Amino acid sequence: MSKPPFHLILIALLLAQTAACQNATPLLTPDQLGSRFVEAINAEDAALQEAIATEVYSEATIQSIGIQRITAHFQELHRRYAPLDYHHSDRLEYKKPTGTSYVLHIYARKKGEVMYSDFQFYLESTPPHRIDKLVFVAEVAEPISLPNGSIEQQQTLDWLDGYIQKLELENDLSGSILIAKGDQVLFEKYWGFADIENTQKINAESLFGLASGSKMFTAVAIVQLMEQGKLKLTDKLTDYFPDFPNHAWADRVTLKHLLSHTSGIAEYWTSENQPAMLRFEHWHEYLPLIYKEGFQFEPGTESGYSNSNFMLLGFIVERASGQDYFQYIEDNILKKAGMVRSGYFDHNDKNLPLVVPYARQEGGGWVNNRSKQFRKGSPAGGCYSNATDMLLFCKALKNNQLVSSESLMLMTTDWTVGTKDAQPYGLGLILEQYAMEPTYGHGGTAGGVNFEFRYFPRMDIALLVFNNQNNGAYDDLKRNTLKLISGAR
Repeated sequence: MSKPPFHLILIALLLAQTAACQNATPLLTPDQLGSRFVEAINAEDAALQEAIATEVYSEATIQSIGIQRITAHFQELHRRYAPLDYHHSDRLEYKKPTGTSYVLHIYARKKGEVMYSDFQFYLESTPPHRIDKLVFVAEVAEPISLPNGSIEQQQTLDWLDGYIQKLELENDLSGSILIAKGDQVLFEKYWGFADIENTQKINAESLFGLASGSKMFTAVAIVQLMEQGKLKLTDKLTDYFPDFPNHAWADRVTLKHLLSHTSGIAEYWTSENQPAMLRFEHWHEYLPLIYKEGFQFEPGTESGYSNSNFMLLGFIVERASGQDYFQYIEDNILKKAGMVRSGYFDHNDKNLPLVVPYARQEGGGWVNNRSKQFRKGSPAGGCYSNATDMLLFCKALKNNQLVSSESLMLMTTDWTVGTKDAQPYGLGLILEQYAMEPTYGHGGTAGGVNFEFRYFPRMDIALLVFNNQNNGAYDDLKRNTLKLISGAR
């Protein structure tokens, strides 16, 4: 049989390629995804919303939840946010041992509003990387273009100073920030009000709540007691709580599971429990709530952040050391690091420079949120500190004044690898990467409390950011400063 002429083969190949391209799902840029999503929110026509949904959502998501539910969600977003002016979109990639995750941020602002909305999505992990699901909508300040200079260059620091002034002027942001390289403070600033009612300004002495940032102290305490031979990370939960509900599961929980949030123990901090929590005089009273909530998943199989883990670790600190938890932290961490201003204080103590937490009130301005705070901190959070003291903590931790270099290595190892929904977490330390720079530290968020400590070990740079408001501009300041330090643009 004779072969067809070459030109006929070429035509056939071109026709096949054209047909394949016509059938393939088109690749949309982040801006195309974002602008179409915002167009769907602004639309009043359900047919148009449905058509856009088929463009921007993955086939798997459409099949899973149905196009009608997605369209109904667009209509709900329309009622809440429309009309929106689209700004831009960013697609971020997070490389993990299990593969690369893709997150899309869509920035848009409702007409007449000062703050922007940051719509955050998970994207499908394979091309064309369309929307898998909407996970969060954050309030943020206007997205901006960052300077290209190093964080050690004066023009970059001058830009950062001007940016903070802009956030204070336009978004009423208050707080403090410190950036240090080794022993040299590169940038330090304090602004806004510690107490609006009494016109007290924030200064270097002001003490901010750390919220969950205090978990680092509980973790260091456990590791210190391990180094002293008073406990092991392989100890079982039932060694300390023999009456813990679901004994079979509890017997599989180790201290390492508690420290890395892989224990499966459910969160006690729920809306149902909160009224009782506000009446508690001492953190020991939380234990029955933890027992009541029980388990969410099999120990060691998933990652699930839960304050319950660190409350239990606080009891273990007391039982292994023979000391009151607060006294142990003061003697073995705060004093050792030279943190003479920091501590677990009664939130209503008028003799200390404690900043007042503020919530945004409807119609503008801020309302004192102190009444919604628990009386005092706990092993899960609530210590007070400031930039100077937390820099001392950073130095003491990295210089092995608190734990050995081998123990710090354990603390900065990701123990969530291989678990479902893994969010990189060491032993009481959140592990994150910015550009190509690994970091460790911890943040904290509560009503009127925002805090972030992040250390870049290869650069020997520490970042500390504090804020006493429910103000989305804080997230902008934190995120953009991390970009300035790491070089991510």
